[in-house]
Amino acid sequence: MLHSAFAGLMHNDFAQGGLLLAVLGAGTAYLRHLPSSLLARLKDRFTLTLEVRGEDQAYFWLTAWLSGQPQGRNLRHLGLVTRYNEQAGGHSVCVGVDSDGDEITLRLIPLSGTIVVRYRGHWILARPSREKQTGSDQRLLGYTQTLTLRMLFPARAVLSELLSDAYAATAGAHSGKLEIHVPQYNDWIMAERRSARPLGSLVYDGDLLEELRADLQAFASDKTWYAEMGIPYRRGYLLHGPPGNGKSSLVAALAGEAGLNVCVLNLATPELSDERLSALLANLPRRSILLLEDIDAVFKGREPRSTGVRLSFNGLLNALDGVAAGEGRLTFMTTNHLGDLDPALIRPGRADRHLYLGNASTEQIAGMLHRFFPTAEGTAALTAQVNPHSLSMARVQEFLIARRGDWHSVQRDWSELCREGEVPCPTRLRLQTA
Repeated sequence: MLHSAFAGLMHNDFAQGGLLLAVLGAGTAYLRHLPSSLLARLKDRFTLTLEVRGEDQAYFWLTAWLSGQPQGRNLRHLGLVTRYNEQAGGHSVCVGVDSDGDEITLRLIPLSGTIVVRYRGHWILARPSREKQTGSDQRLLGYTQTLTLRMLFPARAVLSELLSDAYAATAGAHSGKLEIHVPQYNDWIMAERRSARPLGSLVYDGDLLEELRADLQAFASDKTWYAEMGIPYRRGYLLHGPPGNGKSSLVAALAGEAGLNVCVLNLATPELSDERLSALLANLPRRSILLLEDIDAVFKGREPRSTGVRLSFNGLLNALDGVAAGEGRLTFMTTNHLGDLDPALIRPGRADRHLYLGNASTEQIAGMLHRFFPTAEGTAALTAQVNPHSLSMARVQEFLIARRGDWHSVQRDWSELCREGEVPCPTRLRLQTA
């Protein structure tokens, strides 16, 4: 059969021409793809690729560092991040000062494109990119951002130095700052970086600060003990009491002293579902405190306050201490109305310690006066005129701020402040009635 086919091919000019054309076509196609094939093999053999996802903290360090390089100015597709009182490295421009005296800084970050940078004697090809993420109904769910660095394999020796330099030039240059994170889709984004408030600047009754600080320090050092005892390594606190008495300020000050960040989550957000809450808690930035403010605004008992709430009560309980709940989490919940909360939400394991922050006591008013006027005489007489627990700490502070540096006006107007404590605020009464 093979002999007959070969003989027929030798005496058939049409078949010979077809075979020749096929061979030439295959050869041409091979030669056309040979350069790209060889290039791909060379890249795989002699280069190293580092891919950094947008949700990783290193992404922000590297993109800020990249935009600050001379070659980074050649990127044509940029994004803009606005910050107040912050110089986070990279290509930043201070455009002015707002009415509050805060510097407005704009930082340019690369979104897409390709540039080549030279780092410690090595060439690095940097390619930032982002892709849209849409749901089944074509609704935009956000963007997936990626930074790809490709370098020759010997450059791996300086990779750790590159990461260290990027960190030092951005986030590492601002140690001692408190970072506030807020949700962005299923992840977190830094909304603000500010100087941490000294814990000693807060005035509370008795030994509340010292006890809470000691409790946090004990939790941080007891990880091994929790594991040996088989107890989930989590700690929850409930801060309750009238508004204006420093619940959120206490959390921020504790976080600043411990070198932690604060992740603020509003449970009443209409887009917050059970699945999204679980994803957010699973993606909490490391070394952070989860702050759930005004949890009474979402549920009264186990019923949602409004039809717009998508989060279920059971979903909230499972996210806080269910089987899939993360280890090492510190959670602070705040409420102005303790009686509106279901006991299951604030039981031990979800809220291990309940701390009441009430209106200003005599001791707190005296401490506030001493902070504003440390050398003034007659503070004890003023303190004795105020009914204890009749004024919020915020009101006392507001009164003293308006008269800072003027002890005479404080003494002159003090009786007016005392009368406020005798008569409840009419606005608050209308709100409660409504």
